[in-house]
Amino acid sequence: MHTLNYKISHYDTLKQTLTIEATFSSVTDPALNLFKGKVKLLSFECNCKAQDVGPYIEIQVTQNPIVFSYTVQIGSPAKHGFYGMVSHDLTAFAGEQAFLFPTTLLTSSSFTPSTVIKEIEINYNLKQPICTVVPFKKAETTSVCESPKWCHAYELMKSSYIFGHLDVFEATIGSNTLHIYYEDTLKTLDEHILNNMVNLFKYYAEHFKMSHHHLSLVLLDIHPEPILGGCGSHIICASFTPENLRDWQLLAHRMFHSFMDVKLPLSDFHMPPQLWLTEGLATYYENMALNALDKSLKEKLNLNIAKEFHRLYTRYLYAKFKDPSRFSFPPMAEKQIRSAGQLEFLHYTHAPLVVKYIEDTFGTSEPHIMLRTLLNFSLCEPFSLQVFFTKILGQQVHTFARHFLFGDDTLPLWYLKTPEHFTPQELIDDLNYFEYMLYSWFILEDPNYKPAVLSLDHLEERVTLSKHAAFNFASPHIENEVKTYSLPLYYLLKTL
Repeated sequence: MHTLNYKISHYDTLKQTLTIEATFSSVTDPALNLFKGKVKLLSFECNCKAQDVGPYIEIQVTQNPIVFSYTVQIGSPAKHGFYGMVSHDLTAFAGEQAFLFPTTLLTSSSFTPSTVIKEIEINYNLKQPICTVVPFKKAETTSVCESPKWCHAYELMKSSYIFGHLDVFEATIGSNTLHIYYEDTLKTLDEHILNNMVNLFKYYAEHFKMSHHHLSLVLLDIHPEPILGGCGSHIICASFTPENLRDWQLLAHRMFHSFMDVKLPLSDFHMPPQLWLTEGLATYYENMALNALDKSLKEKLNLNIAKEFHRLYTRYLYAKFKDPSRFSFPPMAEKQIRSAGQLEFLHYTHAPLVVKYIEDTFGTSEPHIMLRTLLNFSLCEPFSLQVFFTKILGQQVHTFARHFLFGDDTLPLWYLKTPEHFTPQELIDDLNYFEYMLYSWFILEDPNYKPAVLSLDHLEERVTLSKHAAFNFASPHIENEVKTYSLPLYYLLKTL
């Protein structure tokens, strides 16, 4: 067994780069593969012969220890802002942006420690004012992970690594602790806001029946774009604006993952065909957990949880019937999907509605039935979706699976309609925003993808056209359901 030692030895604020030196002791295999993943590699030098082989760097082991150094780019545009940043006052990044880990670590077992790697040590030699928030912290400038299992490798990859001037607020809830680190430029982050974050933490601690969970939130200002610094099971880092409802939803989403990854530290939940379930639950709870916020904050945020599910279902119907060739596929097809855009739609639009339908239909006498069932599974054996859904759905499992898991029937959430939720103009505005989201998902894989641009005038024209339109976007029964659910949405779909 060998040890891995990494040292972050230099940073360049202008180029947004980090330089990392690594030493691997006593590698006995003839070749060592390093997984590149999301690492934006600018240079690589090694004392052994090395070459790029697809997603890996392959090193021919001709001597020990293996010593290599490399430079990585931080701060690339991402879904929720910029992924990481490097400055004199603050450096924030996710492990998967910086570390080239051997494939033997990333494919280790969920149940037993690696038989190849004894220890991983990371040293931080950054010449800047430091408040260090890092995973597996042993000293102010050192992390040590001994006998790593899969969950430890995942934490090293996904977690935030933060260095800079930060204030801290600490809350103890039973045997759980929450540390909130924040930049002093966040002027609206007052005690009321901090206490509501504690309320969110309490909500998840209660529903996960969690004890001895330690979570650090690192809340950043806008620099000048929002920053995502990584989301691990014990450290979450992102820009945060207390007045922004979407930021609260993202925080609740990331907190769900934190609790689930600690309670159920299995690789099963991070790979198809189970990943859609994990993300569906996280997106469902990003709304449900906001019930934990106090009344005054809900009013300031104009929070209406029923409206958020109405919004999600409207987007689902719009996409599904506007472009069925792109958006008509069942959740259990996840393993065969190669389109990143389709996966985004499945994980963050379709999957949470499957969860919503199950909770509303089968969880009336036992709220949170899906989460409760998950938490009763043994950690000593691989997770089974078939067993999971059978425990929840009973004799109806085969019918439900045929229609909504292995089939792509329209989820019958028509009861989510509430006319006062969205005026026609609000519907247009939200679908335009959704069109932009779809564009951001698909443009990288389809350069010809064009977003529709909707307007109220356009909608009024379509009302007239639809009276004479012969185009049917669905069966007469489904079209009638859409018409009853939202007349403006019906007119849009009828004339696309």
